[in-house]
Amino acid sequence: MPTIERTNRRAFTLIELLVVVAIIALLISILLPSLTCAREKARAAKCGVQLKQFGTGLQTYFTENNDWIPGVNTTGVAVRAATLGNDINTLRKSYTPVQSYDWMSPFMRYSTELGENRALRLKTLINDYACPSFNGLRIDFLWPQGLANSPDRADFTDDIIQDYAPLSYLMPAHFQWWGTDYENMIVATSLTPAGRPIRIPAMTSYDGFSTYHRTYKSRLDMVGRPADKIAVADGMRYMTADLDIDFDVDPDALWFGCFSSNGAWFAGSQAYGVDETTSNWDGSPLAHGSDAGGRNLTWSYRHGCTRGDNVTQGVRDNGGEINALFFDGHVARLGDRVSRKVDLWYPAGTYAKPNSSGLTDVDPDTVDPQNGQSVYEVQ
Repeated sequence: MPTIERTNRRAFTLIELLVVVAIIALLISILLPSLTCAREKARAAKCGVQLKQFGTGLQTYFTENNDWIPGVNTTGVAVRAATLGNDINTLRKSYTPVQSYDWMSPFMRYSTELGENRALRLKTLINDYACPSFNGLRIDFLWPQGLANSPDRADFTDDIIQDYAPLSYLMPAHFQWWGTDYENMIVATSLTPAGRPIRIPAMTSYDGFSTYHRTYKSRLDMVGRPADKIAVADGMRYMTADLDIDFDVDPDALWFGCFSSNGAWFAGSQAYGVDETTSNWDGSPLAHGSDAGGRNLTWSYRHGCTRGDNVTQGVRDNGGEINALFFDGHVARLGDRVSRKVDLWYPAGTYAKPNSSGLTDVDPDTVDPQNGQSVYEVQ
């Protein structure tokens, strides 16, 4: 009969098993952040490619429309007229921008079927072109006042709005506003459905701001050097002090709407602003801060693995980055310090007042001939 050899095998002890488990847990803790950051880098890259596509669309629009920039004083006048005249039919046309500051629809409609329902058009623009870094993030509620001011408010049903993504990309509003010299200029006239005349005045900057322009119009040839001016950048507005994400569907929101914002130089920006108790990058104290106390920075400066429990409220500790599309069509990723340069966000010839509103200091280098004030002239 064959001989069966027995082998005595020593089993793992409990201590050895626990050591192995501990080593595996340690490896996971080391590798998981790297994997998370790798995924975020991929999302940031995809976000940049999407901005590059926006740039191609904008360049086509500029070529076909004599260099005019889409926005509140150009393509947005139809929305403003419809709102003033309570004209629901105009708002329900597929070629009407979804809001007066909407810079996307004017060139998107050539390649995307937007439909007649404004609530669905808005959802298409916000959701289908959301930044990948938001990864399924959804808004918490619609701002009630904005909904009340919408003639087509009945179209914003619960089944449509419950899946709205947050705002992803913003155009600096100063590239849409005109200069103070055009404050009383009528940019368009229209009629209400009942035949009442409507006069649409230019939306302009004014001297009460930290920055203003005298003679600018929203044209590509007036922005300054296109390679130095940000046309569209990552950003998210409408965040409450409790960090809820809301949304304004008013077709003619007073200042920025869902598609624009003040630039990142201004400390009180709803998208890029900081806690007013912090100092700016040059160490000067700030008189302004964002409504969200700087906690919005974790969403606007969303690239760089800085979100989660790491809530950034100031500038020096903000490790996040934004993707920015420039008017010449190139895309760059900017950290906090670089993105706070005043010249990036305003047309050449804009006057910036040396005060405590900016996230980098500006030194006066000229005098406003109309009021004798010492100002910095944006290049």
